[in-house]
Amino acid sequence: MSDQPFSLQFVAGVISDILAAAEWSEQHSADQGPWLPLTLSDDPGQSAGYVRVWQAGNASPLDRMVHMRLIAGPVETQLLFVFGRSDTCMPHLHLQVVQFPPDGCVYNVDLMPRLDAVEYPEWFTRVYGGLRRPYGQAISDPANSCSRAPANPALAVYMSPWGIASGRSDRAELERLEPQLRAYVSHYLTLATADDWAAPPGVDCAGRDERYLQLFFADELDPRAWHGVYKVVGEARGRMIKNLLRTPLRTTSQNNS
Repeated sequence: MSDQPFSLQFVAGVISDILAAAEWSEQHSADQGPWLPLTLSDDPGQSAGYVRVWQAGNASPLDRMVHMRLIAGPVETQLLFVFGRSDTCMPHLHLQVVQFPPDGCVYNVDLMPRLDAVEYPEWFTRVYGGLRRPYGQAISDPANSCSRAPANPALAVYMSPWGIASGRSDRAELERLEPQLRAYVSHYLTLATADDWAAPPGVDCAGRDERYLQLFFADELDPRAWHGVYKVVGEARGRMIKNLLRTPLRTTSQNNS
């Protein structure tokens, strides 16, 4: 049995599936370690986790995958994003597990929308139609905390109605719902095999995505989360992580070439 935290085991399995499904190139630090090693702001000799980054291949509608493992005493957070290319309408994938003792956790998964549901209903059918079954299985069972977890309205307006998010839960529930949560990832990877995610005529997907990510990762939207990150690893490193989440790698490499 692995001695890794169960939250890390879960997300590592998801990452393994994603890496196997497409072409990726990991971006390392100067010493060939994770893109950004994290240490405690008040004790730099103590590890607080890391941030790993992968860039998708040029032919992919995906841009980058980011995994942040944040260790704050007994609490461990696994934050995972897979971003579609900014100049396409490929959705973004968001998955998170926060683990706390003795075996507690909260979890969430969603495909983040890139277009308006009124103007492009067919896009929503394509992206979210395949999630009806796993979503229904997860939220229809009253034994699952995600069936009764209230959404944060400030965050919910930037997410999709198909997101699964728990209340205070535990390892047993995460493991029970693993098939449904992994179904979201599998569906997302199926979407990523298509090559017809070009921006609709007249739609500035890149501009919208820039504005969207600026708002979604703003301190003001979820101050408790971001100030918690700053407290653990320091504001400078916290803002490096935020900038990574907001900035397409492909655009960055083009601007630096």
